[in-house]
Amino acid sequence: MRAALPKILIATFGSLGDLHPFIALGEALQREGFSVVVATSSDYREAVESAGLGFTPVSPDLAEVTDRLGLDLGGLARRMSEDDGFLFKDVIFPHLREAYDQFLAASEDAVAIVAHSIAFAAHAVAERRGLPLVVVTLSPVLLYSGYDPPLGSRAPFIAKPRARLALAYNRALLGVLGRLAELWAAPLRRFRRGLGLPTRGPFALFHGAAPGVATIALHSSLLAPPRPDHPPDLLIAGHTFHDRNAPIDEGEAKALEAFLAQGSPPVVFTLGSFVAHGHAGHYFACMQAAATLGMRAVLLVHADDLARLRATAPASVHVASYVPHSLLFPRALAVAHHGGIGTSGQALRAGKPQLVTPFLGDQQDNAVRLARLGLARVLPGRDVAAARLTRELRLLLDEPEYALRARQLAGRVAREDGAAAAARRIARLL
Repeated sequence: MRAALPKILIATFGSLGDLHPFIALGEALQREGFSVVVATSSDYREAVESAGLGFTPVSPDLAEVTDRLGLDLGGLARRMSEDDGFLFKDVIFPHLREAYDQFLAASEDAVAIVAHSIAFAAHAVAERRGLPLVVVTLSPVLLYSGYDPPLGSRAPFIAKPRARLALAYNRALLGVLGRLAELWAAPLRRFRRGLGLPTRGPFALFHGAAPGVATIALHSSLLAPPRPDHPPDLLIAGHTFHDRNAPIDEGEAKALEAFLAQGSPPVVFTLGSFVAHGHAGHYFACMQAAATLGMRAVLLVHADDLARLRATAPASVHVASYVPHSLLFPRALAVAHHGGIGTSGQALRAGKPQLVTPFLGDQQDNAVRLARLGLARVLPGRDVAAARLTRELRLLLDEPEYALRARQLAGRVAREDGAAAAARRIARLL
């Protein structure tokens, strides 16, 4: 009889931007000779299984969170933009024990666990079972370098520390933030203490990876080059791309193709799969800005807002819900987006200038890093209004250096295959 393939459990949590990289990684691990099971929200069963990966549901799913908090998804996005700790305190921590039990059952017979940096219950399972753990970060903001601190943060970091004193200051500030985070992470410490584990886990908030824990960053080193104070076993593997197999309605696809074929390349406006909830007003401003500039536009909006936005859209604006970015962005003039790491990577690979309108989480940091590369402008999401959006788009499109720089870097990003590089590193570790 043929021996069963060694099983790896992948644990992730979040939006499509937190799912797609792990699906790509799972496919790459299968090519390396592993059996892969993805443990995540039940909302993503179809997406995972359609990629040929095993699936097991882990709490919470979106309905659990919205029902418990009495918020719709737009309300969740607003709360997350107002409170940096909301995602942890109100969304993740209340489900730690339930998720732990589910990860524990799913990890039976696994040879390793590969976990998102915020999949804290999966980290604990690896420790309890004594399994190799690989922590995967998706955004540069989680690399915690004094040389390259979080950018665009409300905390007063020195963005380019050139002297030892400036570097020491950044490191001290990271330490202060870490201690503040531990205050509202008390439920996580109690959870780990109840399992008999050290209260500071393998990926402690604002402290970076623990020594000896394999850490892989699935983003381009263009955004965050290796730094002297990164962990010695950190691999910045490169961007990971997975969306071509994502479902798109055939009629929608034909309508979009007809629009793209009948005129000049449009500006694409998107807020991703999560932030788009409850932001119809943002898209009305985008529509008005495009009209003022005399440009064609594609708006990727939440399904709930589709009919309302289509009812007011002129012929020069196409309104759609989800469209795989890898198919649309290469045909765009520019991309205006929220700064999610997946969307940022797709726009980088397409070689398009970017207007980034960040709202929450890592988006502000990603936005400033893109601007640092010379291919993007930044307008905070809370400041988006038609007049300011028009001004920023005009500055982006009238200055040829943005488009030139985007084209120069596109080839490098297109050659990146973070999933394959990460899978090879995991195979060697095991």
